[in-house]
Amino acid sequence: MREADRATTSAEPHPLTAWLLARVWLAGLVSATGIGAVRAVVANLVPGGGGLAGLVVLIVFGFCSGCQVAAATLLRHSVRQVRPARARPLRTAVAILILGSAAMITLNTVLCSSPRLVLPFGPISLLLLCLPYPLAFSLLAVPNRRTGVAVTAATIAIAGTVVPLRAAQEHLAADAWRGHHSATDPRLLQAVDWPGGQQGTFTTGSYGVRADVYFPSTSIDGLSEAVVTVSRSGTDPCGGVGVIAADETVPSQDVLPDGQIITLPARKCTPAGPNRWTLGGRGFTGYAERRDGVLIRLSVTSGHNGDDLPTIAGTLHVLDDHRLWSYLNTPLSPSWLLT
Repeated sequence: MREADRATTSAEPHPLTAWLLARVWLAGLVSATGIGAVRAVVANLVPGGGGLAGLVVLIVFGFCSGCQVAAATLLRHSVRQVRPARARPLRTAVAILILGSAAMITLNTVLCSSPRLVLPFGPISLLLLCLPYPLAFSLLAVPNRRTGVAVTAATIAIAGTVVPLRAAQEHLAADAWRGHHSATDPRLLQAVDWPGGQQGTFTTGSYGVRADVYFPSTSIDGLSEAVVTVSRSGTDPCGGVGVIAADETVPSQDVLPDGQIITLPARKCTPAGPNRWTLGGRGFTGYAERRDGVLIRLSVTSGHNGDDLPTIAGTLHVLDDHRLWSYLNTPLSPSWLLT
């Protein structure tokens, strides 16, 4: 009778402890790190990158696979601790890993506007990002009504927290950037909608505010091909123009590397209407227009043609905290580090 009682007792699930859930969260962090590496590489993959790009992809996929194996091993051990008599704990661990990863990726799309994982976040955001793993573990390893109610309540709480937290991140990042660039006129924080182009982070200087533009569908060398410059309204539109250093713009690459933004004179500056000019120079074409209290100048290298620059300039819009997020290279501050 006593042996039967012991067998029954060992078959019952052990209670979930804070240490066990913390270890499951750590397994989720390992899994998220691998997935984040793959997503970052895929998002920045250069078409036609050649063998080196393929090697990088293979290395990153290998790293991701290693992370998933490590996470599954930790989860399998945790399942055995909670359910010692459970058959096939590895299958349960893999199911937890799949469910937790899917929920984590979904959460990340709301919490952050880029595909990167882990690196953009501070402790609060990182804690929230990997919570789906212990929730999935609780739901699948200890399936009962009490656990189901607790997981449902936690899921609702996370869903109600993630949007305000993202808004707080964007607001803190924008405030930190503006404070670090206090000499930059806030009116210059504007951008355009460039079809097919991915605009990079802002740089500032005497020219105003600049961002380079990368075209994934046409660039096979991984370099940007256009520049957007927003300057004070009184800036000379026919002055130096920000362009991308390339074979066309700088034939000798001994001094400047490809892809760097440089300033070249506009050898051609032709009026194209009230407050509008078409620009041209060595290896680039461009367009300038005074509108909305600023001067906007667009330039593209001769290797990228066909864009309607006046129409693109017409999409100029002021960036609020939400839109400013993707253009910032934010200095770290205590409040920003928390989120």
